[in-house]
Amino acid sequence: MWGIVLFLCFVAASRQISITEFSVPNSTKSGEDVRLTCKYELTSGESDKALFVKWWWTPFTNDERKQLYQRIAGHPAVAIHNDIKIEENDAILLLNVTPEDSGTYECEVSNIDEARKHSDLIVYTMGSGPVLNISLVEDGPDEDDKEDVLVTCSALDVAPYPDLVIVLNGQTLNTSESVYLRSPPDGSTYNITSTGVVSKDQADGAEISCELYYKDVNVTHSPFIVTETYYVNQSELTTTEDAEDAFRTEDPSYRLNNTKLTFRVPYLLLLIEV
Repeated sequence: MWGIVLFLCFVAASRQISITEFSVPNSTKSGEDVRLTCKYELTSGESDKALFVKWWWTPFTNDERKQLYQRIAGHPAVAIHNDIKIEENDAILLLNVTPEDSGTYECEVSNIDEARKHSDLIVYTMGSGPVLNISLVEDGPDEDDKEDVLVTCSALDVAPYPDLVIVLNGQTLNTSESVYLRSPPDGSTYNITSTGVVSKDQADGAEISCELYYKDVNVTHSPFIVTETYYVNQSELTTTEDAEDAFRTEDPSYRLNNTKLTFRVPYLLLLIEV
């Protein structure tokens, strides 16, 4: 009796379908085309009359699982999503992806038995940033009453969840950061502003950088960095607002549009005065 049971288990195991090649990239830049591959293997003598292959997608923003592709044995493959191209061997090409396409992609192969594999895809974008603005302010949150330098770094329409770091001569500044999830239909991107204040002496002649990163995700990309060497004698006071007031929470697009960087060119001013 036990011998019959073991034999049946062996037969069932030997007939189990398997996915031999599966590929979903960890991350890709917005606007690119992304190829997803899924190849399977049948055992010797196994029929594919009951076989079907499906691709599924579950966005990170909700748990609504959606079917993208289906091929049933004896019938042509069908693309259920408009923005994919069918390729050979049940591979599909996602066309012109955007951050809204981020999520979990799963291949399902069924032939009485069933095999599934899945992996996450993150579509990233740097949006408009990083944009670096540097200006003099009347007085920052320090012990003296001298003018200070306000450093603001902003980026709009960024995905996935971002982080902005301000670096002065290789040292990371303590900053105040505000991040806003954009409203639908662009609800998968963020607006972010990071603000820091340093003394004029610290800022004068310093190399100041704004660096954009993505938090807690596996995204491979070239650094998003903007750098400027700042000189106090090339700048003029552009606002009467205290630097402490600049830390108020507000829409970052407002901050970006209303923080100005003004340079004074001494020779040009001399000609105007003459």
